[in-house]
Amino acid sequence: MRTDDGVDAGSSAPVVHDEVATRDPDLAHHTIAAQYSAHRPRFAGSALGFRFRLATTQAGELGVDQIVHSMDARSWTEPYSGFLAVHVRRGWYHWQVGRDELALPPGAVGRFHNSPMTIQWSDVTASVVRLSTAHVARVAATRTAVAVADFRFEGMAPVSAAMARAWAGLSAFLDAQAAAADETLAHPLIRASLAEHVATTALAVFPNTTMTVGYVPGPRRVEPAVVRRAVAYIEAHAAEPITVAQIVQVCGVGPRGLQAAFARHLGVSPTAHLRRVRLDRAHRDLVDADPTGGASVAAIARRWGWGNPGRFAEAYRRAYGRPPSHTLRA
Repeated sequence: MRTDDGVDAGSSAPVVHDEVATRDPDLAHHTIAAQYSAHRPRFAGSALGFRFRLATTQAGELGVDQIVHSMDARSWTEPYSGFLAVHVRRGWYHWQVGRDELALPPGAVGRFHNSPMTIQWSDVTASVVRLSTAHVARVAATRTAVAVADFRFEGMAPVSAAMARAWAGLSAFLDAQAAAADETLAHPLIRASLAEHVATTALAVFPNTTMTVGYVPGPRRVEPAVVRRAVAYIEAHAAEPITVAQIVQVCGVGPRGLQAAFARHLGVSPTAHLRRVRLDRAHRDLVDADPTGGASVAAIARRWGWGNPGRFAEAYRRAYGRPPSHTLRA
């Protein structure tokens, strides 16, 4: 089953859903190999009662998959070029890269290595999050001194149990977003926001070069005129899925310099300022909307990049002192 959901003209790509459910181990074998390139799975045990399901959602560079595989299996895979993290819901995985091994029981999370891997699993149900490593590297460059070309992940396991729980929570949230993709991921601002959130969380959860970078001098002082130019760009392009990397390119400064300048002159980060501008635009739309004509808080929130109505309502109440529904009905 495959559906392509059309989106607004300003978006970068449609949301693509794909699902394969079968009791045929050979079809499951080919499906895994096709979705996760360079996999060579071999199944073991009886095929009696075999169940397989792979549901994938691709929204731009962000992918969210759910996989069910009831047999024992073993696979060898070549290096995976992107970022891919697994959250085990049932059964277990065992990954091996050279002498490094990672056991993944129910509830555990792990990241595919960038080297050849041997993978074993048994009666597994798992969630998978995929994102291009280049996207994570661009986000890292806006927050640290690590250049895009120098960024890499360095391990399969999370840095701590707390970070593992954080990733498990994000994985569950993304599963819910994928299930409601027609209303959420179809909006380019939401897709961009989720991809940014995934990249930022991945940088905190899994070992990478941003965690080992040595001391570097602070950014040079940025003049207020540069901040004004950045603010003007944000105001003009708030309805588009812009990134900090685009803002610094327009302003002609480094990402760390822009971050420091926003903190010095405005007391917030560029991302926080962009989020507040979009909240203000949503407020304006709520004021102008006619609820009798079908306008809703959820639809206006999604238009401005808020995929979670509860979080939008919380942010709106903090900013304006009342729920967004009151503004819409006023």
